Amino acid sequence: MTTKAPTSRPPKQPDQVRKRLFHSATTLLSTGQPVSIGAIASAAGVSKGAVQHHFGTKEQLLSALFDLYMDQFNEALALEDASAPPALRYARMSLNATSYEDTEGWRAMVVATVIDRALAARWSERAEIERSLDQAPNANALLVRLAADGLWLSDLLSTYKIGNKEREELDGLMGELLRKP
Repeated sequence: MTTKAPTSRPPKQPDQVRKRLFHSATTLLSTGQPVSIGAIASAAGVSKGAVQHHFGTKEQLLSALFDLYMDQFNEALALEDASAPPALRYARMSLNATSYEDTEGWRAMVVATVIDRALAARWSERAEIERSLDQAPNANALLVRLAADGLWLSDLLSTYKIGNKEREELDGLMGELLRKP
């Protein structure tokens, strides 16, 4: 009677596989490549079945990736000066570049919200919650938030090269704008 030698399979590492899937999806999104279960699997070096095992669908993977970046956004916002008006705290994340240290990931999130309307709706809901924190919601607070969004997008796309001195000046101007009725 012959006994088969036990085959050794590499140990399963679900956390590592998830990280590779997130990284692959981020790279595909941020570089404008087609994003599908197959493309993500290929880039991560796993099977389509592995992607579906961990996330079910491409939309669920993008949603999990979105959650990861929203957690980072919330953590960065919590680090801003709590005594500042909410709109200025929000703006300072862009002025201080604290909300997008992972430029590739945030670019991927912008693309994901364009191609997945459910993610866009979630981002809009989050923005409305943040805006509702303004003590006296007014056009000035909205203008500061819109300017911050524009600065953030400009930084992600490398549209304008804005130095520290200009960022400090913008911070001062936004603060003045919020002090006006």
